[in-house]
Amino acid sequence: MRRPPFRFPLPITSQTIVGALLFAMTGALIGFYLRSWPVGWGGSFFGLLLGAGVGALGARRFFVSVAIGTVVGGLVGWRAGGVDVVPLMAGTGSAVGGFVGITIEMLRGSHRHERERRAP
Repeated sequence: MRRPPFRFPLPITSQTIVGALLFAMTGALIGFYLRSWPVGWGGSFFGLLLGAGVGALGARRFFVSVAIGTVVGGLVGWRAGGVDVVPLMAGTGSAVGGFVGITIEMLRGSHRHERERRAP
């Protein structure tokens, strides 16, 4: 009996690709900021896995909120403390953007299991 070919366990969608690229780039930038190639490669690898997993769950709004938080945090850091503060504030802004994105999703109640649980 012939075995079926290996199948990737996660669906590969545009959200999966965007998540993997966004988180892998974050890992690479952390390594660049720390001036360490091993940290950059390791951060990129783990960011790729984490981003693909979160993207497979369908978190487009989460990625948008993280990206907006990164840009806004970087701009605030640049205006407040100069170029040296930009990486720290961009990282802080992305974390806050992620928290805001998750909170908005929870308040909207747009999760699939929430819709299925409600009776018409």
